[in-house]
This record gives sequence, C-alpha cells and structure tokens, in this order.
Amino acid sequence: MAQSTAMVRSMMSFFCSNRMLKTFIIPPAENVIFTTLHNKKYPPFGILKLKFSQQDTLHLQPQPPKAFNSNLNDLCKEKNIHLALQSLEEMEQTGILADSESILELMQVIIDTKSLKAGDRIYEYVMKFSSNYNVTIFNRLMDMYFKLGDYRRAGRVFEQMSCKNIDSWKTMILGLAENGREKEAIRVFTEMPTKPSPEISEALQNHLKETAYTEKLHEKPALIKPKMNKSSKNQKQGPLDRSKAYEKLRALNNEAKEAGYVPDTRFVVHDLDQEAKEKSLLYHSERLAIAYGLISTPPGSTLRIIKNLRICGDCHNFIKILSSFEKRVFIVRDNKRFHHFKDGVCSCRDFW
Repeated sequence: MAQSTAMVRSMMSFFCSNRMLKTFIIPPAENVIFTTLHNKKYPPFGILKLKFSQQDTLHLQPQPPKAFNSNLNDLCKEKNIHLALQSLEEMEQTGILADSESILELMQVIIDTKSLKAGDRIYEYVMKFSSNYNVTIFNRLMDMYFKLGDYRRAGRVFEQMSCKNIDSWKTMILGLAENGREKEAIRVFTEMPTKPSPEISEALQNHLKETAYTEKLHEKPALIKPKMNKSSKNQKQGPLDRSKAYEKLRALNNEAKEAGYVPDTRFVVHDLDQEAKEKSLLYHSERLAIAYGLISTPPGSTLRIIKNLRICGDCHNFIKILSSFEKRVFIVRDNKRFHHFKDGVCSCRDFW
C-alpha cells in the first residue's frame, strides 16, 4: 500500500509540475486509486483516471494540439528560445505539428536573439514537414536568415521552394541588397518570371541609391558619393570634399586614443618607421569611409561599410572603440562575414 501511495504521489507531482498539462485540485494521495488507459492519439501519456471517492471520478487527459501550440507561443513571448525549441521537439516526438502561427512566433524570437543555430533547427523542422506549410512560412524563413546576416542560407531556402509568390522574390531581392550583395540582387531581379511590381523596383532602386553608392567601399574613398536628403534633393551636389573626411578621421583618431586605442603596427607590412606605420593604419579605406559617413549622415544613424578585403585587426579594434563613444552602430562586411559594432563590442566576439 505504501509503495502504491508513493507511486501515486510521484505521478501527481509530475502532472502538477508539467506545464503541458492542465492544473487540477487533487485530493490527498491516500484517497486516490490510479489506473492508466491506453490512448493511441497521445502515445506518450495515455488517459489517466483518478478515483478518489465512490461518487466522484476525475479524468486527466493530455491537452489537444491547440494547447501544445499555445504553450509554444507562451515560451516564444517569454523569449525563452531553449525551452521553445525543446517544446517543439516534444511536439514532434508526440506527432503534433506546430501550426504556422507558432512557427512564425518562433522565427521572430530567433531573429531577436540572433541565434543562427536555433535558426538552423527551425529550418530543419520546416523542411521536414514542408508539405504542411504554405509559402508564407518559407518567405519568413528566408527573411530570418537575411536578418541573421546569412544570405547563403537564405538563398538555399529560396532555391528549395517548390512554390514562390511575389513576396518570395521581393524578400530575396531586397534581402540580398541589404546584405551587400547588390549584383546578385540585380541578377535575381532580372530573372523574375513576372513583371516586377513598382514596389519592388522602387525599393531596390532606393537601396542602390542609399547603399551601393554612399556606403559601398571599393578601396577608393573618392568614389563614395554623398547621400541626398530631402532638404537637398533639389540642390546641386558638389564633389566629395575629401579634406573634411581626413580632418574628421584625425579627430576620431585622437578621441580613440584617449579612449584606450593603441595602434597595432604589426598589421603594416611595409618597412617604415613607427610614425609612418601609424599614419598608414590611420588612412585605411574603411576608416575614411566611416569618417565621411559620420559627417554626412544624421546623428545616431547606422553606417554600413562593405569591404572587399578582410578587415585588419587594428581597424577592427579601432572601430570597436569608436562605437563606444560615437554611439553609432557600424556594420562592416568584409570578405569573410558581417561585423556589427555597437557600444564597444563586435558581434564576432573578436574571432573571424
């Protein structure tokens, strides 16, 4: 009898602590008779029958699929990505499909937490049950990868889609452009099977005006053109005044040194004296691009720099320190990856 009571207490404790099951008021364990009935619909749990008097019988049944999805949504709202993925796996093992709303919520949490590993997990899940989801889910999956800075994975989703709509093409084109892949964006734009909508055309053109020509770096700062704002739209733009950019860069260099920056001349390959090496580092093209961006864009706006070579360690450290006192976000894409500099920290954690 004592052994049976212990078993009942253990099972009752499980049900009370499991958030996937409803809460019940349960009488003392000594008054409970425990039986399990087989249920094929919910194989891990079965139907539980608790009899605690001659008149009253309490049945505990697992929650329906809707309740499982509701639980997953709650975890997403809590931004608990670990438990949300764990819940998704439990649903998969139970044979319950996550609905589209839950998948969309989960992808948003992945974007917010910037977890590429979690993104790959949801990708695997969606592809495994691809026949159960519509094009909206796949469009959002592409968008998720673009927002995580991985245009290759986004492109993989695009290629694997058996059905694409106008939003699919829009997501792919603008996602490539926003991730610095302007040539690929234009190529996909020309491959559209239907005539591009004015919305897509205008969005791509605006991005090319504001990014490809004002933020793209070709190792020749003189080619960077100033960004047109509304107030100057009807005014003639003069040639880029490089002297102001150089002046700004020298000022930034002094501020960075006061904030702890020490030039690392190991990244200068030429045989020069110490002063010449420091000057060589100072005028690296990404720094000049940032200096010009700071004097030609509104305070607080994000600067995006695209570099076709690997960023050197000294520039990486310089931009980190710069982001700590300029209170700007600097996004630098070199030939390896994206670097998001904010508040003195880089998203790569100094490993690239």
